[in-house]
Amino acid sequence: MILIADLGATNARFCITEEGNEYSDVKTYPISKFTNLEELLELYLSDTGKLKGVNKAIIGVAAPILGDDVSFVNVDLEFKISSLKKNLFTKGLRVVNDLALQAYAVFNLHSKDIKYIGERKITDEPKILISPGTGLGLAGIVDNSVVSTEAGHINISDKVLKPDLKKIVDKFIEDNSRVPTYEDFLSGKGISFFYRTLSQNNLKNFTNEEILSNRQDENCIRAIGLQNYLLASYLRYMALVWGAKGGVLLAGSIVNSLIHEEDHDSFRSTFEDSETMKKFMQQIPLALLTIQDIGFAGGMELAKKL
Repeated sequence: MILIADLGATNARFCITEEGNEYSDVKTYPISKFTNLEELLELYLSDTGKLKGVNKAIIGVAAPILGDDVSFVNVDLEFKISSLKKNLFTKGLRVVNDLALQAYAVFNLHSKDIKYIGERKITDEPKILISPGTGLGLAGIVDNSVVSTEAGHINISDKVLKPDLKKIVDKFIEDNSRVPTYEDFLSGKGISFFYRTLSQNNLKNFTNEEILSNRQDENCIRAIGLQNYLLASYLRYMALVWGAKGGVLLAGSIVNSLIHEEDHDSFRSTFEDSETMKKFMQQIPLALLTIQDIGFAGGMELAKKL
């Protein structure tokens, strides 16, 4: 039995797989409640009655993997890979960035899990996977390899600042004394910040889900439009950097709530809006991945090789 853990900045999600074809024993814990990862892992294994039956694991973490010491970016949690292997997973352990974990699912996608934005279809050429959540993750998929990045921490380009967006950037700088990154805006915290700044009304405490689903409230509509515009612009830059002729893929609940079918034409138009590389951009497939538990799906691909 192999444990698969998808550890984001908000939730820690776990399951068990045996042969990498299906999984069971799914549980979710709020990650902010824990300061010790081994305790969290032992709690899950104890809750499922498998504390002594699991000695291998695939773990995806919302952090860069730079060596033995791993520190999460958006939550106060750190651990040593060597300690996890010694104390819990003596027969095998693979630790990867959480977006890299999700990206492995791309090697075994089904057509029912893909919703295209435009007519171009995914190919075997280089691809990128992007997922806005608590943070903003991006991973590259080149041949049979996955490359994790910290591309969400790039500062927002002045070239995308239409008037409403400049107002939001200025407010962020005023509040935080620094220039915003794409992760600051293309994330859960960014959605609520957009709405509050545009409405100038903190009395309406809409959740992110309510903002994205509300297509009647004027300020929700403006926030959605600006989020779509900024995301499509960001994807254009990332596709050019990666040469992502195989496809730009979007995953997660935020993008699947943000980009409706009626938004596809304008989203695609913004994505392709390059003065010098428009023909190149027109060739790139854009797609939403609707697969549930994409981290588990990626983990199962890795589990087959552990």
